[in-house]
Amino acid sequence: MIIVAIVIVFGAAMVQGIAGFGRALISAPLIALFMPADETVVIMIVLGFVGAVIMVLKTHKHLHLKKMIPMVIAGVLGSIAGVQILSVIPVKELKIVMGAFIIISAIILATGFRVKIKNERVAFSIAGFIGGLTNGAISFGGPPTVLFLQNQNEEKNSFRANLSFFFLTIGLVGGLNLLLNGMLTARLAATAGVLAVPTILGTFLGNFLSHKLPEELFRKIVLVILFIAGAMAIVMSLV
Repeated sequence: MIIVAIVIVFGAAMVQGIAGFGRALISAPLIALFMPADETVVIMIVLGFVGAVIMVLKTHKHLHLKKMIPMVIAGVLGSIAGVQILSVIPVKELKIVMGAFIIISAIILATGFRVKIKNERVAFSIAGFIGGLTNGAISFGGPPTVLFLQNQNEEKNSFRANLSFFFLTIGLVGGLNLLLNGMLTARLAATAGVLAVPTILGTFLGNFLSHKLPEELFRKIVLVILFIAGAMAIVMSLV
């Protein structure tokens, strides 16, 4: 099973390297087929931090730090709350709800519809909190922030840089919370250590490929990843 997990993680990390998100959305439902859902979430949070470190190093020149601070602060608070939710609410039900939300939102964005936001600072904070909450609870922190940045028509490199910085911050907080709550056991840490290798390699490859993509194609790929991830979350939760 570890070989299968390595292949899954490598492919998902490559997607993350290309789009700036998608690793957990793709790999978590598949790995959860042969690993308990709560343990999958723990490993995804650890791998998410590893991948985010690489992405930030590769994209930091395009980071809009001032604009991201409200989102990051709110994301940290949401991540802390999300880890607590993980211990009391069934993961499968949460993933089904999130999967449906992702699909509906992706379809709406694909039509070209955009929500006009007057107070961007508040909107960034709300998106960050929800992203942190879902990241800590079900390792699905990407969709709320991805959907928001897509709605704002962020340029490709800034999109990837801003998301990566967000994931790095909430991943660090999520990891610390796992340690404090005793959820990151020695066995899970060892498994995450093995899977960190394909995560690193896949992220580097995806980042290289991303530079070859034109802006319009990149935006379409983002929506396709969202739709597929949402469908996978629902289907895998029902299996």
